[in-house]
Amino acid sequence: MEYHFHKLTDIKLLILKTIHYFKEPIPEYILNETILINNYANFFDLQQALYEMTENKLVTYYEENGGKMYSLTKLGSTALEGYAVHLPKSVCEKLYQTVRLKIREYENEISLIADYERSGDMDYTVKLGIMEGGYNIFTVTVSIFDEKLAKDICREFKRTPQTLYNELLSVLLKEPGGASGEGNDLEKGD
Repeated sequence: MEYHFHKLTDIKLLILKTIHYFKEPIPEYILNETILINNYANFFDLQQALYEMTENKLVTYYEENGGKMYSLTKLGSTALEGYAVHLPKSVCEKLYQTVRLKIREYENEISLIADYERSGDMDYTVKLGIMEGGYNIFTVTVSIFDEKLAKDICREFKRTPQTLYNELLSVLLKEPGGASGEGNDLEKGD
């Protein structure tokens, strides 16, 4: 039997159950996809329910990499415990299967870190990184003297992370003195 929920209270229960299944903070776009892919609610009702739940402190969020990461509050967990029985078992089972698929997809996505912060009177620390499949495959931290330059570095890294990563690797893996060996005074015995 197909379900499409129209009541905001039912949609709120779906949101609570979805976040609960993820067990960790969930990006807003994945939360939306998980509920919308099964056609349990329309986008506008989903956004309204999420807004009200945030206002009523059933869920909370924080900003990360330009997006919201949602998690349950204690109040949200208590509400779910008390009212989850109102969701049909078939909906919970299908939702659980969808969440498992979304977790695998999310873990395999490439996540970029490109951020900076003030580290002194005239210094900024730029942090760049690439995570893939839940593993940190690249991290670099650089001190920069100018905020505009720090912003430019972050923007460029977000635009072409693979190119910059490959260029940095080629510089790091280049033999000292280039291919011809010129300038490698240590090997000459100097």
